[in-house]
Amino acid sequence: MSTNDVATQVPAGLSERRKHPRYRYSAPIMVRHADSPEQRGMSVEISECGTSIMIGGFLNVGDKVELEPVGSGTATAIVRRCRGRLYGFEFLDLSPEQTEKIRDMCKMLPAYRSRTLDLWDR
Repeated sequence: MSTNDVATQVPAGLSERRKHPRYRYSAPIMVRHADSPEQRGMSVEISECGTSIMIGGFLNVGDKVELEPVGSGTATAIVRRCRGRLYGFEFLDLSPEQTEKIRDMCKMLPAYRSRTLDLWDR
């Protein structure tokens, strides 16, 4: 095994952590939390089970929020991770129509690779 092979390998179990693949997706989105004013954000990536959004405000891991638009409607989500102003949300109770709309949209989007932020095609 060469040094380059070691550097590009994904640790065992890491690739299985996600239920669905993520896709690059940049669109304006509103984040609503009961204890704070509505916040405008910009999505970074999306999958059938969640999304990452850059916002200017502050949320805590575990906070329950509403996101809009998600699959042409509003979605309830929970904050699962935070890195500075980048928040990871898990969707809760999406309708079958919302899930299908996200699935169809993802078919047209490029894959998202978080290690490089993958902002540009190479």
